[in-house]
Amino acid sequence: MDHKLMREEKTILTLLQVAVPANTLLTVSAEVKILEILGIVSNPELVKAMNLSITLIPSTTSATMKGLVQLLSSLIRMNPKSNKNHHAALDKLMTGLAGAPDMPLTFGAFLPICESLLRARHKLHEGES
Repeated sequence: MDHKLMREEKTILTLLQVAVPANTLLTVSAEVKILEILGIVSNPELVKAMNLSITLIPSTTSATMKGLVQLLSSLIRMNPKSNKNHHAALDKLMTGLAGAPDMPLTFGAFLPICESLLRARHKLHEGES
């Protein structure tokens, strides 16, 4: 993984954490754009799918925790690198969330999730090197 790219992602994330109050509600549109800009979703086909979804959803639609999990699950299922073990883990996660109450996502909740996803992605790529 390119260390310059890692620094850019971290800089963007830090700017978002500083510039946007933690209690600001996140929209689905902003959620998708942040996932793309940070490189959390980088596969061109998956980025196209995310961008198509935001053309179909009103720009003021609030993002929710369950919505984020559903979006990421769908993207993982669409990813050609995913396998039956990934799908089984997603099914288990979705079943576990089914009875839980949903909540709107704020930047304060979403950005740490992004930070964890970036760390996991970089750790995965370090293992491939």
